[in-house]
Amino acid sequence: MAAQESPLVRVERGSLQPKIIGLYQLLFKEGAKPPDSDGFWVEFFILKAIPSALSVTLAEFSAEDLLQMQSIVRAVFTRAVRALSDSNPTIVANALDTLTILIREVLAKLLTSSEAITVLVGLDRVDREFTEFVNGLERIMRTGSIDLRVTALRATLSTVCCTYRTSLINFFIQRDLFPVLVQIIYDDSTTAHTFEAFVLLGILSNYDKLEVYNPYQTRLADFVDESVMQKIVVAVGKTCKDAREQYITISDDAADGFSLESVISSYSGIAKRARTALLLQDTQMNATNAFASLPPLSASILVATCNFVHANKYFSQVLIETKNVAQEETPFGSYISLTSYLLQHQHRSERHASYARIALLVHRILVEDATSMQKLVSIECRSSMRLCRQRQPSLPFVKGERFLVEGILDALIGAVGHNMKKTLDVPMYILAIGTIHRIISQLKRLRVRLKYHWSELWKSIFSFLRFMAVSSKHLRGLQGVHVLIDDTLRVLVLAFSAGESFLAGAADYDDLFYKLIETGELLGKLSTEYDMTRENSSVGTLISISEHYRNLIKERSMFSSGHLTSDQVSDIIKTGYDTLSISAQQGIDYWDRYRESDERVFLKRIGWLAVADAQELLGRRLLPNVVHSSQVDKNGNGHYAGSGL
Repeated sequence: MAAQESPLVRVERGSLQPKIIGLYQLLFKEGAKPPDSDGFWVEFFILKAIPSALSVTLAEFSAEDLLQMQSIVRAVFTRAVRALSDSNPTIVANALDTLTILIREVLAKLLTSSEAITVLVGLDRVDREFTEFVNGLERIMRTGSIDLRVTALRATLSTVCCTYRTSLINFFIQRDLFPVLVQIIYDDSTTAHTFEAFVLLGILSNYDKLEVYNPYQTRLADFVDESVMQKIVVAVGKTCKDAREQYITISDDAADGFSLESVISSYSGIAKRARTALLLQDTQMNATNAFASLPPLSASILVATCNFVHANKYFSQVLIETKNVAQEETPFGSYISLTSYLLQHQHRSERHASYARIALLVHRILVEDATSMQKLVSIECRSSMRLCRQRQPSLPFVKGERFLVEGILDALIGAVGHNMKKTLDVPMYILAIGTIHRIISQLKRLRVRLKYHWSELWKSIFSFLRFMAVSSKHLRGLQGVHVLIDDTLRVLVLAFSAGESFLAGAADYDDLFYKLIETGELLGKLSTEYDMTRENSSVGTLISISEHYRNLIKERSMFSSGHLTSDQVSDIIKTGYDTLSISAQQGIDYWDRYRESDERVFLKRIGWLAVADAQELLGRRLLPNVVHSSQVDKNGNGHYAGSGL
């Protein structure tokens, strides 16, 4: 009996290399023809595939080279698809890895749809070959061993990401993969891979959903299996918590923990302060560079979450209600936590801003729904939440469980207070201010008097209006800025007119008036700088309230020596209620419900971003030693961007 052939072959200088690498090099070379021998292909797929070696081999060729080598590529693709039906699990696994890298590298050459089809299968055979390929993936995910199901899932996710810009994606849209993805999430043996399954579902359901009918959207809307939803929610919460930890690793913002600032405050002496200043400068520079690589690629799950929340109200309730075993922070508490970090750092990059905005959209959708809003202020759904404190000034630290809506408000305060710049992100601010308006409106309707640090919210809003007034030269020409200012003023008018229905007590209401009086001529200047009419408008209402109290203070000052104390002003505020008349603005608590069509451009952009991030995340698992495109900056230097798989 002949000895079994070794999977290693001797190459130059007597070293050994896996035989499959030699087959890659033999197959993909100029002038080569596809082997006709079945024995070659049996050996090719029985040998363990090495994705990194195949990737390096294919990366050497240009798009033009691949068009010239299309017969070889087609042969590999066709033989690999046939191998998916083999009874030998080793052959199936190697075929999956081969197909994943082959498609990834071919589509990476920026070929058009027709060119990609020509190289992979040929225009005349694409329907038959790609249908068989997608059917094979579905069958393996449904009936294969645990390892094969996971490999097939990742091969499917990779292929969907790679073909997203081509017509080949339609094979995955037409072939309903929803049941098999749900099965992967539901089965205890594969539930650990809920992240990949849910991200894939999110990408499929997001594809052209505003242009044509997308069957995955219907599937999401009709889905009612609470146990599967809970597993998805747990995966979302864990992903958010892990992503948050990457921010904390860079700068630990624990309220009662060790921090560089606390060490600096204890130093004395000029020399020590000088050394500490240099240390702080270096630390801040390193932190800035590290923050630039965040959020991690796993943030792509936020797009799938937004899709599901918008499509299915029942999922929204499960998202809010689900709790972790023996953990104070619920999955949605972790979601709110990550949102706060995203919003405070959203100015760092377009990518950061996009993920912050999609995370915030979920909060808007939830607070607009009366049932979800009731749960956000429910004692049963309370959660501890670690909210971002990495930028000063930070909000008061609150320990223990809180109403979820309090965490959302804290995140919104961070968004408003920490992103003021001359190149203002107007859409983000409109979304943040609009969400605050909806929360107050819903609290008013529900008659929920929330014990919350409202003073911090008013401080943030008035600070923002002051910034708008001072920076009007740079801001008045921005698209949507007048809408933003009006929305902000409407929040204040609603608070003044309905404060007794949602503020915890009279002290909170008095503080709101005090904050307005403190602004002085701010509202008048804002009205002038942005050409705002005062008649029957929010700014007119606020100015009339301010003038009412300024007149009362002026009258009291005439009978007092020196300036009035804060206690005296507080007394004036309380006595002034009797003579104050706030003109009722019709529809001050009205808002338009969220419509995806209003966010069409943004949703397409964030969809592409999620695809790119999911693709790179998979690439780092398959090709751990290969430098990927988003790891290389404009100078050719690599950097780390995190991983979630």
